[in-house]
Amino acid sequence: MLEYILELFFFSMLLNIIIYLFYKFYISKRILRYIEVLDNLNDRINKVTSKRREKLYRKLSKDIKRYNNSLYFYSMLQSLILLGIYIAGLLLVFSLSFNVYLPFSIPILTERVSNKNLVLEGPILIYILSFLLFTPLSLRRPKANIN
Repeated sequence: MLEYILELFFFSMLLNIIIYLFYKFYISKRILRYIEVLDNLNDRINKVTSKRREKLYRKLSKDIKRYNNSLYFYSMLQSLILLGIYIAGLLLVFSLSFNVYLPFSIPILTERVSNKNLVLEGPILIYILSFLLFTPLSLRRPKANIN
């Protein structure tokens, strides 16, 4: 039973690492480029006097919106890929059937079977919990330096 649980943890970690590698080699470069352009536009706006600042902001507002929308798109793309891979993994886990026992009883999640506490839908619950454990790895994003 322990080997099945470890396999589920490894499977979940592997799926999250795939998402992280996709982020690292594809999305990260684009997000950093757009953040750099937005920082440059922000610096350009802050360098002018306050009288011209509003006029320059209106002039650059379309560019700022375009780059912000690109940032939102890549963040959403990363989240949607995470969701798609999570659902695909969950469909694979549905085919697994093994019993998971706990040393203690949890009223809603466990059932007493021959003096053991059987976790109801154990593989699915283990997969969901392990995916929650590894999700921060796959949803890493750079911090924008916006003042």
